[in-house]
Amino acid sequence: MLFVANPAFLWALTAAAIPLMLHLFQRRKTVVTPFPTLRFLKAAQKRSSSRIRFENFLLWLLRTLLILTLVFAFALPVLRATGNASWFSRTSRDVAIVLDASYSMNYELERGKVWDICKDAAAAIIGGLLAGDRVCVYAAAETPLPVIEKLTTEHAAAVQAVRALPSLPTSSKLDQAVALALRALNQEKNRREKEVYILTDGQALPWHGFRDAAQKEEASADASPFAITREQREKTAFFTLLAGAQQPDNACATDVKVTPLLLLAGQPARLSARLSRSGPAKAVTVSVEVDGQERARRAVDTEPDTETAVELALGGLEPGVHVAKLLTPQDALPDDDAFLFLLRVRKQLPALVVGPQEATRYLRAALAPGAADESVRQADAAELDGIDLRDFQAVFLCDALPLSGQSVLRIEEYVKTGGVLIVFPGDRSDVSDFAALTLLPAQPKAVADIPTELAARPLKRIPNQKDQVVTFNLSLPPGTVPLVALKRVQTFGDLAEGGAVLVTAGDDTPFMLGRAVGRGRVFQFAVSANRDWSTFPLTALFLPVSHQLIRQGAGASVQPPHLVLGANIPVNDALPNYREDDAVATPGGAPLAIRDSGNRTFVIEELAEPGLYTRAKASAGQPEPVLAVNTDRGESLLTPATPEEIAEWTGFKRLLSAREPEELARLIDEFRNGRSLAELFLWLAFLLAVTEWWFANHILRSKAGATERMKVDLAGKVITS
Repeated sequence: MLFVANPAFLWALTAAAIPLMLHLFQRRKTVVTPFPTLRFLKAAQKRSSSRIRFENFLLWLLRTLLILTLVFAFALPVLRATGNASWFSRTSRDVAIVLDASYSMNYELERGKVWDICKDAAAAIIGGLLAGDRVCVYAAAETPLPVIEKLTTEHAAAVQAVRALPSLPTSSKLDQAVALALRALNQEKNRREKEVYILTDGQALPWHGFRDAAQKEEASADASPFAITREQREKTAFFTLLAGAQQPDNACATDVKVTPLLLLAGQPARLSARLSRSGPAKAVTVSVEVDGQERARRAVDTEPDTETAVELALGGLEPGVHVAKLLTPQDALPDDDAFLFLLRVRKQLPALVVGPQEATRYLRAALAPGAADESVRQADAAELDGIDLRDFQAVFLCDALPLSGQSVLRIEEYVKTGGVLIVFPGDRSDVSDFAALTLLPAQPKAVADIPTELAARPLKRIPNQKDQVVTFNLSLPPGTVPLVALKRVQTFGDLAEGGAVLVTAGDDTPFMLGRAVGRGRVFQFAVSANRDWSTFPLTALFLPVSHQLIRQGAGASVQPPHLVLGANIPVNDALPNYREDDAVATPGGAPLAIRDSGNRTFVIEELAEPGLYTRAKASAGQPEPVLAVNTDRGESLLTPATPEEIAEWTGFKRLLSAREPEELARLIDEFRNGRSLAELFLWLAFLLAVTEWWFANHILRSKAGATERMKVDLAGKVITS
């Protein structure tokens, strides 16, 4: 649309009437020539009058156009892309600024961090607004963050909010943030010009949300809550600043796995890591630090824009929780140069054996053959309420039922949070006493006596079934069939959900059952832990089976070495053996928000800060590392997107992209103020002036009048040359 920046000069258009007035009031001088033959003059005048009128019309037209072009040149006409402005003024604007707040924005360029460059550009955009223009600001993170949610004319406050905004240790979803910004712009129906500015590093990843959303909309009729309408895509002006490196160079670790899951003192560990590479192929040296000391180093050849697997070995570690880091060389993005994880090393697997002395004697001897071994603690059922079960890897109940209601609740919570429970019946326990333990693989029905002639039974391991969670894979010596003599056994009803028969005595008598409950495991035997019911405690299989159950449960309940930022994370997946009186602190020292989502199912509301989390138990004063949290390293893949790809993914009809803030400022100036036509009009006026001068002073004067072209010959006859 044509917009006049200096409309006061349009009053000078009245000067266009001057040439017309001059031509209308112009009088030709009549030259009286005494000549007898007047008819020849009249004939010549008649022939030239039409030509003279046409030439005068051209002169008037040239002079009028000259005045018009000069007036328009000084009125400063501007051609604008938008059609909302009037001829004589510019309409007010509603502007939304979307800042990519992901940690990849901390990439270091020669002129500074991309994040600082984009914040300066946002401040410049706000500073260029007029008094009546309104602005809102959103930060694009994993969840959009409204910095200034509603449109405001308080530009200084908006600049201050942008300056104070920190980058976030997350990835970004630009499509959701842009959708919220457009919603804020469309809250009021008016003729204001609407502009959206997306300031990012040019990484392709945050733009994929637009592409994926378009595919989902095509496949499903259900609109996303962050959907962008076709009208918004076509009528809103979008600007993008792709301020990052066009050829980024970055390497980082994306994942670390520790083998074995359960580490014992002196046992070597193997680390399986994955390295992500942005940029050309390059040799990268990775190292592992444990408690601040380097323990391993290796050079890896990485491929461009892909992931590479790397294996590292660690020697035996002392018991305790060790803070470890996988380090990559320092580069332009320091946020992902270290990958944090924990190594939990146990001196032994502590077990709690609950029951009377006569019922636990063989089990204690199998678990702790040495008198000085402190890994096994024996307690009576009455003492269970005062024992912190989190200190033990496994709890054995040997003829320990019935239990108090409080003890049953504590055992159930212990198992669900990653503990191992092994249950042996006995003469003191009645079948009905087991009903309180609802997490058993199966409820006992009765106790059956076995005739002597049927006492000898081979123990058979049942093959694991499909989708079976709890398993038992104890290897037996080749060529041997373990035999056990039964005196009495406990019979069972139907299996509970997730329960399975793992070992049978003979073909059809369940001997050992298992069940996965939460992160823990429950194992149930059909015979007692002493020799009153069978010869099982006397067999060579008793000791390896007991240790196997502890280790298998321990492997299933081992806390992961590291976590990723997120929200609503079950405590059982992050903090085994969590109790309400635990004080868990974030890396910044603030308490970690943990809530009960119902039925004592605790969830972590949000892991929003990467780093080391600590836990202080009520019975221990010194906090210990409990969580190692890293950012989602998918954000470290810095493959850039081209403006053409962005236009295709977003579907924005009016999309202007810039690589530098200066280029963005030029695009904004051209869009807001348009392209000035003053210079064009001045050149046109110059051409008209030259044409008028040439026509008036060359063409007209070069042609002789009627009297100049007439001559009289010697005979007195008038002729026309």
